[in-house]
Amino acid sequence: MALTGIGNNNSNVYEIYAAQKNEAAKDAGMKDTASAQAENTKKAGTKSVSDYYSYLQKNYDCMSGGKVTISSEYLKKCSGNLAKAKELEDFLKKIPELEKKGYEQLSAQNKALGGTVTYYQQTWMINKDGSIQSTVYSVTETGMTNAERMKKNMDERLERQKEKKEEEEKVKEKKEETTEPEISVKYVESESELEAKAMMQKERLEDAYYPKFDLNI
Repeated sequence: MALTGIGNNNSNVYEIYAAQKNEAAKDAGMKDTASAQAENTKKAGTKSVSDYYSYLQKNYDCMSGGKVTISSEYLKKCSGNLAKAKELEDFLKKIPELEKKGYEQLSAQNKALGGTVTYYQQTWMINKDGSIQSTVYSVTETGMTNAERMKKNMDERLERQKEKKEEEEKVKEKKEETTEPEISVKYVESESELEAKAMMQKERLEDAYYPKFDLNI
């Protein structure tokens, strides 16, 4: 069988090969981009709550540390709702700054009493309605007994609350006009770091989401 024109069309054959190679590379690049986009979108809008929870753990240090627990019901709402997910993630971003501010305030308060904060840990629980409960566990070294320090701290807090009553009412009104989450903070003074950690272990959110126990979502 005779082959004609091969010698005269080498350039055309090369051009066709090059075009096919470029097209294959382009397709591979598109597949890689699509794969990366798919990975990045394993968050809000996905049907899998476990995928969204994994996304949060990978992207927010406070989640991987185990100090934030989220209601299964609320997490499910966020996994399928972009607006809810944004509210949750905006709050998670604020946690480091909130903890820094909380530590500084407690340190300044105890310093005025002649004490030094030697241990500070803050936990966060996000309820099914989106409200937030935070508990501050701390240990302070001071010449006063723990009971004396707690009483003095309580007296000072009550005085500050009285002085800022009007201001708090204004803040409350503003919160009702915005989508800012409601946060309540509880302070727990411990005699030692070991005691503080033991108390944290007992802290539980009734319907907290835990992947390994998630059988129905």
